[in-house]
Amino acid sequence: MLIKNGKVLIFEGEDVKVKDLDLRIEGENITKISQNIEAKENENVIDAKDSVVMPGLINTHAHISMSIFRGTFEGCNLYTWLHEKIWPIEDKLTEETVYNATMVSILEMISTGTTCVSDHYFFSKQIRKALEESGMRTAITRVLMDSDGEEASNKRIQEFIELYETRDINNDLITYTVAPHSFYTCSGKVLQKSRELADEYNLPVHVHFLESIDEIEDIKKIHGQEAIDVLRKYFDGVHTILAHGVKLNDRDVEILSKMDCGIVHNPISNMRLGCKIADITKYMKKGINVSLGTDGQGSGNNLDMFEAMKIAGLIQGGIHENEEKVSAKDVIQMATINGAKILGLEDKIGSIEEGKKADIIIVDISKSLNNIKMMPNNDIISNLVYNTDGRNVTTTIVNGKVLMENRNIKNMNTEEILNRI
Repeated sequence: MLIKNGKVLIFEGEDVKVKDLDLRIEGENITKISQNIEAKENENVIDAKDSVVMPGLINTHAHISMSIFRGTFEGCNLYTWLHEKIWPIEDKLTEETVYNATMVSILEMISTGTTCVSDHYFFSKQIRKALEESGMRTAITRVLMDSDGEEASNKRIQEFIELYETRDINNDLITYTVAPHSFYTCSGKVLQKSRELADEYNLPVHVHFLESIDEIEDIKKIHGQEAIDVLRKYFDGVHTILAHGVKLNDRDVEILSKMDCGIVHNPISNMRLGCKIADITKYMKKGINVSLGTDGQGSGNNLDMFEAMKIAGLIQGGIHENEEKVSAKDVIQMATINGAKILGLEDKIGSIEEGKKADIIIVDISKSLNNIKMMPNNDIISNLVYNTDGRNVTTTIVNGKVLMENRNIKNMNTEEILNRI
């Protein structure tokens, strides 16, 4: 496959640039990036004229079966939403419902430019089945907790072990994390077991961390320590993916800057549930890797990473006034290479480089009424963050395979999936 005539978004050191380049894909990999590459005989040529060719977006914290929970958050804080709305319904979910809900979310991600997602849910075999059928790149898990008792907890642990040990070792599109739900729903026993599983299988840990004010005191009551000390006690030395990190104090930030961890910023979900705004500007200045997530659609509304990028960039200006704050280039990196780093996949994805996997999206920036928000396009990178949404994505490629071309999903029956849900 040869992608020609596009404006290719590349990273040069800490900088983000857009250059007129062609790129060749052979099998799963990008094999050549140059100007004016001549097409080989019978090579599939994609004309990316008037388009940006960029790394696929990486959503590092989502609950991708939660498409059916859109619009359930009105009038709720986080605890009320979880205890009174989400968890009672989740207790009644079936494998079929989770499979169908996952398929809808996969359609949403492919059609809006996400090529890799880190999921944090249960019914994990059904989620994996949907992902295998779709060709998405994903990190999956089976969430662990014991706030509802030891018997349920033991069942969840066995489900995770079975999920991991029945994996297809030849399918590197699907990787795994160990996922205690949070420090306020997990006892020390479950956190210790999570650490043992992470060590045994050499996997990262993915956990909700300091998302809301209520959990601060709850964690102290359960563990007799502050959240940061619980984190160090059980997961120091393990690569840890911390979802949210909204309520970090200066001590937390200082300690995290010295740990093997990263923070997944979920700006839309955090604001919708009244959880405050994470000061990612401060975190990044301290050298903490910050990536981007949407959370589930119940609180994050949708899985459009372009919308998450826009909000992430804007709200830092809302809390930092005239001080230095994150730039559009920072936000692009959060949604791509930083996400790859937080998943331990930076050697494979997250940037357009020769030798890396071909996880690529093509974004329309043509002079048209559909793109009137971009006109005149004086700054392509700024427009990608602030004036683009997922529907501007025309083509989505994962692992060298075209999943969507010219807004047409290639390997999934869209109508059937939407009718089922």
